[in-house]
Amino acid sequence: MNWMVIVSSVVILLALGLLFGWMLGIFSKVFYVKENPLIEKIKEALPQANCGACGFSGCGAFAEAVANGNAPIHGCVAGGQETIDALAQILGISQSTPQTKYVAVVLCKGDKDAALINADAKGASTCLMAHYLRLDDKVCRFGCLGFGDCVNACPFGALSMTEKGLPFVNTELCTGCGLCVEKCPREIIKLFPDTKRVLCLCSNHDTGSYVRKACKVGCISCGLCVKKCPEKAIAFKNNLPVIDIEKCNLCGKCVTICPMHSLTLRQALTEKDE
Repeated sequence: MNWMVIVSSVVILLALGLLFGWMLGIFSKVFYVKENPLIEKIKEALPQANCGACGFSGCGAFAEAVANGNAPIHGCVAGGQETIDALAQILGISQSTPQTKYVAVVLCKGDKDAALINADAKGASTCLMAHYLRLDDKVCRFGCLGFGDCVNACPFGALSMTEKGLPFVNTELCTGCGLCVEKCPREIIKLFPDTKRVLCLCSNHDTGSYVRKACKVGCISCGLCVKKCPEKAIAFKNNLPVIDIEKCNLCGKCVTICPMHSLTLRQALTEKDE
């Protein structure tokens, strides 16, 4: 064994390592790009949820976009008004108009007591799988599947599954990020402003005769709400009532006469159904 060859090889490798390390140090100083100090301040003011609801990959990317003027300060829906005010103060701009709080609403009341069952479906572990493989035990093909994809998608712990198989939204924790909306394959979760309004908590677009066979609280398209509305604020679209919030005076007559209790009037979405 030629020890001189081994020793010389080691020495050469060490020398090359030192040389490359020195060159990397020089290049890092020569090509160093100074980071905008605003980015770190903005990032610290964000909720650090990295939910992506702002349209960016995370809070760091959003902070950089805001600092560079490529994103609005109200883009972080997860942070709400508190974050908007903090970013406005950091950037030294006026934020006179408060942002409307949005919360998620589950437009389905078909729980285990109300929704009729036609099969014992097994094999599905997610709502997405059950939807596309049609592994649902309910007669209603529009209602909640109950596997909790929305719950797993919420980074703020605002959703949970009830014992009766429907997701419950804790509106105090809900930030209106919309991730649960994106994950629901049945599209029964929607975002609404947290204001007093009438809502139809049914998503079944079938005719009334079929809905009667599917759910005890589903809208049967009877039209009583349309006939009794004094402001003519309700119209039917795809067999479901659509409320014109500009015309609606929130009298609650439609809620009272609804035979299936599909309509609800809330003082705000943070309150329970009447």
